[in-house]
Amino acid sequence: VVNIKEHKSHKIVSDALTILENMEHRGACGCENNTGDGAGIMIQTPHEFFFDECVKLGVHLPPFKKYGVGVLFLPKDIRLKEECRDILNRCAEKLGLEILVYRKVPVNPDDIGVTALSVEPEIEQVFVACPDHIANPDDFERKLFLLKNYASHTIFNTVKQDAIGFYIASFSYKTVVYKGQLTSLQLREYFPDLSDKRLVSAFGLIHSRFATNTFPSWKLAQPFRYIAHNGEINTLQGNLNWLKTSEKNFTSPHFTKEEMDLLLPIITGEQSDSACLDNMIELLTLCGRSLPHVMM
Repeated sequence: VVNIKEHKSHKIVSDALTILENMEHRGACGCENNTGDGAGIMIQTPHEFFFDECVKLGVHLPPFKKYGVGVLFLPKDIRLKEECRDILNRCAEKLGLEILVYRKVPVNPDDIGVTALSVEPEIEQVFVACPDHIANPDDFERKLFLLKNYASHTIFNTVKQDAIGFYIASFSYKTVVYKGQLTSLQLREYFPDLSDKRLVSAFGLIHSRFATNTFPSWKLAQPFRYIAHNGEINTLQGNLNWLKTSEKNFTSPHFTKEEMDLLLPIITGEQSDSACLDNMIELLTLCGRSLPHVMM
């Protein structure tokens, strides 16, 4: 639970990255010691930082809680990238959401391994305004969840999938994720944003991945949208089968039948067991359960 009044500082972000860098033994790399299995950090939405950066783009952001931030992994092919953006824009419009601006996330690819660079996405942040008729931030968070799934499914089904593809690393009014197919020592340098003193947070959730059941990729780096998790779920396929047979009957007081149809499938193919678990935690939490209840 993120509270805007909690103590926030850049030191919390910096200390979290230092912890990650001291977890080098926990993560893994391939035959190239500069291509990692994945590393990342989740932080509270840094409103001051984003406000200043969006002013440079000619946009004044609304107050905290009145806009959401999506972290997009986009193909580098210009045509495919524009197609993904166009579909996301149309999906937002259909859901009554206004996209304020896209921000290209600055990165420093020096000393990133050839394997990771070969599938490195274009990373952008998209800022979405909260509609005036939505007063409850939790309802806005559900709307962003709906946009994320609806746009992701539509793009997957209509845009040619290259080696990079399209992925939304996070989409929330309260949290933002910086991650990639990196080693724990590369994350801070790869994302210059993370060294900016204006980038403050009340917490930092970090993880360094050791890929076992699935190959490394940018989208499978952690943290995910809710959790950082070591995986190894030995009932994974059974769980997925049960989900597949039951999700068409899902109902929630927080989503209409039409909206629930846009959310499905909850779990798509080629995901790690941790990613699947994160998808379910996201669904159950946004359908009204408390996070402790969901984890139980």
